[in-house]
Amino acid sequence: MIVYLFAFALGCMTLALAIVYRQIRRQRWTTLFIVCHASLLGCMMLLALQALSTLVLTGLAMHVVSYVISAVVIAAMTFLIVFIPFFTTWVIALPWRKTYSLLFYGLAGMYLALGISREIFRDQIFVIGMVSIFVFVVGFSLAVMLRNINSIQNETARTSAIVILIVSASMVPAILLTLFIPALQPLLLGVYFLALSITVMTFLFMEFGRIGAEIPQKGTELHLADLAKWSITERELEIIQLIGSGHTNKEMASQLGISANTVNNHVANIFSKTKVRSRIDLLNLLKQNW
Repeated sequence: MIVYLFAFALGCMTLALAIVYRQIRRQRWTTLFIVCHASLLGCMMLLALQALSTLVLTGLAMHVVSYVISAVVIAAMTFLIVFIPFFTTWVIALPWRKTYSLLFYGLAGMYLALGISREIFRDQIFVIGMVSIFVFVVGFSLAVMLRNINSIQNETARTSAIVILIVSASMVPAILLTLFIPALQPLLLGVYFLALSITVMTFLFMEFGRIGAEIPQKGTELHLADLAKWSITERELEIIQLIGSGHTNKEMASQLGISANTVNNHVANIFSKTKVRSRIDLLNLLKQNW
């Protein structure tokens, strides 16, 4: 239960950071990652609720809640059986072949059937089958990604793929262990998601630091031709470059040898021409057009 709570909390933080990163970079792979992570986070939340229900509920209520949660978890995992390899092939720019569709939709159908059978017959053989399918899907995705890692053109996506490879590869032996000790399955799934969330969160923090460091550096590379559509003057270009370097209006006035009121007027004109309301909005707008 404690592992689930930690995994859920860190998973929420990672999801929030990923959404913010998506707003900055606006790359499709980040959208797909958010879908995948949100699905895993939903599974963790439901598994935690299932464990909690066994502690606070009894009798028929406990069985009803347990069945409902199990049904949703099985549905989410069925979705991931197809989505994980699809996301993997998309990141490495490998065409999603018809054979992949047949294979993974077939495996998803098998996983769903095994999950339903497990709930009806309560036989451990069905759990073993479900774990085997999940391990195969993860193993396939890791093997394909490892083989094509150098083909990923986007540096951010490639780094993310390497992080996921390392974490997932380290957890595969533990997941295989659940075939022999099924009682460990809930715990190891929580540990895996916790480790994945920590590594991805660390990577996102590093990316935000890199993005912040890029802003002043890129501000000095601007030219009038880059800002032609806003009719920016040479003096306004100097102001923009100093804004990108983090200078205050008073510091800009001192460096340019003009009054603070003149700087204020230039900044107001720049905001008016570019239709932004703040320095951050201005830098984000210009960064998208460099």
